[in-house]
Amino acid sequence: MKRLPLIIIIFTLLLSLFPLNQASAASKDDISGHYFETDMRILIGKGLLGGYGNGIYKPDNPVTRAEFASFIVRALDLGTMAASEFSVAQVSESASFTDINTDDWYYPAILAASQNRIVGGYPDGSFQPNTKISRQEMAAMIMRAIQSKGVISEAAPLNFTDQANINPMFQDAVQRLLFLGVMSGKTDVNGNIAFAPLSSTTRGETAAVINRMLKVVHPPQNLEYKVASITKGSEPVVVHEYETFTEAKNKVRDNQVVMHGNVIVWMTSGIAVSNKFTVLYTDATFKTNSTYVASGVELKYYDATEDWVKVQIADVTGYVKPDTVNLTPIQVVDNRSYYETNGGTLVHKIYNPILNSWASYTFGKAPSFMKAGAKYYSWNGNSFYLSDGSFAGDAYQYFNRMPLYTQTQYTGAQLDEFVQSVKPSSPLIGTGDAFKKAEQQYGTNALYFLAHAILESNWGASKIAKDKNNLFGLGAVDSSPYESAYTFDSYEAGILDAASKYIVPGYFSESDWRFSGEHLGNKSTGMNVRYASDPYWGQKISGLMFQIDQYLSSQYKLPAEVNKYQLAETIVNNVNVRSGTDATDPIQYKIRDIGTTIQVLDSLSATGTWYQIAPKNIMGQTYPELFAYSHGYESYGTSLKLLPLAE
Repeated sequence: MKRLPLIIIIFTLLLSLFPLNQASAASKDDISGHYFETDMRILIGKGLLGGYGNGIYKPDNPVTRAEFASFIVRALDLGTMAASEFSVAQVSESASFTDINTDDWYYPAILAASQNRIVGGYPDGSFQPNTKISRQEMAAMIMRAIQSKGVISEAAPLNFTDQANINPMFQDAVQRLLFLGVMSGKTDVNGNIAFAPLSSTTRGETAAVINRMLKVVHPPQNLEYKVASITKGSEPVVVHEYETFTEAKNKVRDNQVVMHGNVIVWMTSGIAVSNKFTVLYTDATFKTNSTYVASGVELKYYDATEDWVKVQIADVTGYVKPDTVNLTPIQVVDNRSYYETNGGTLVHKIYNPILNSWASYTFGKAPSFMKAGAKYYSWNGNSFYLSDGSFAGDAYQYFNRMPLYTQTQYTGAQLDEFVQSVKPSSPLIGTGDAFKKAEQQYGTNALYFLAHAILESNWGASKIAKDKNNLFGLGAVDSSPYESAYTFDSYEAGILDAASKYIVPGYFSESDWRFSGEHLGNKSTGMNVRYASDPYWGQKISGLMFQIDQYLSSQYKLPAEVNKYQLAETIVNNVNVRSGTDATDPIQYKIRDIGTTIQVLDSLSATGTWYQIAPKNIMGQTYPELFAYSHGYESYGTSLKLLPLAE
């Protein structure tokens, strides 16, 4: 299994954006003197509009739905970042349209546009990529794209001779684009102005619309800053305009915000929402990244300037670039993600503000302090608050923080039985022994590893899983998920390769840049920091582990593994793990980082309190009984703290 060198991937991406056959603006070509020459040259210069060679750009050619979707995705940079400092997992394989295939040239663009709810399909489930796009369809796509970037707009009145022909579902988009100056009507020889909603659009017209869209989304820096009052259900009311951001910010009162163009750039309090693949940096210089999230993720807002927005995800506070998030003042927030208890189970209800959609998953045990019917809010999944902001309690999910190098009691046959009970036709049935083999040889807990495969491969039903025996999407990148994914001779080969060459050396090894603790975690700690752009990836796998454990422990009358042991985390760096409970006993290894979880097998009183801990079981490495000092002896200080588990 080989990974393409990063430089080749980057070069390929650059070629797709900056075709080598582009003609120079100074050369004679077929857009010289054209009505839309200026707009086309701007997009050509930005690498957003390619040519056909020899100065041919075909400005009057009609544009298809697939081509237009590709223009928008390139213009707004909606593709998922794939670079050496990121490990982007869970590459989706389906654009959810019956007539879109993974080997189509436009597949990555339509996938990205679909995931950002910029494009839609037809009632029969098709996308019709090669159909010429109509002006009203173009208006709908453009308006969704603009709204996904946090642009606020009014709706201008319609005064077209053919306005009755505009489909009602597209009318609002047309009115708002008229107000923003992105689209306009067409004047005939008699001076009548029509919108021509059903007419197709040309490459020249498309360039003009895309260029105007970019000016709205990224307004010129010399545009004045506005202080505006924001009220739920009403359009912003501009109070005054100022030349600088600082002047405007200093004049804000009460529920007012600072706007630049039609975008909110500062507010007193509210929520920031990622509008694309968003990197969280450690400081405002954007030189070192902490983690990253996908589009549509709620972030706690702290402050903003012209150059950065300070936010928090999980327990990590950092800085993001202003154009990667939308700011929503607290007074107009309609919906938020929350947690609730359902029959003793903790369920996470996720709201995506960009898509205006809901999703949910099981996280694990509901904490005892939670009451049925109440909503609980949390940035990290373990500290919960009520809607009035009052603290409800702390509770960690066992499987989310359990060291993943530990072993499960469940056999391969039992793991298969669980899959059979939920998905009788799943290709994962029969892989249980392979997951146990990976556990024994490399140290990937089989219960965890199966749950990981279930999430990544949709119970083995994904095309990559079925065709390539690749249950973890290894090698897949957004630009070509199916083609770039690695192929294995069997499911077992893929499982063992994933454990030995990817998971263990990348996420269980302190020497690797991706390491943040050998547990699932979130965007603060654990695999989720660097494994997936989904901030709830670790929590979803934890929930699957909980469900498997609940089923198998009940089925076989076994003690459940959830909360079987206590868990503790390091609160200092370089905690010594020794072969005995004395500071002179040999050190077997050190736990380098704060926030790393250990499994506590027993508590002993020696010189202070020591914990007997589950030893690391990585790549066949074995250790004797291991112990770590926790607390209680003044000269040693405190090294560990127990985590309050949900029960």
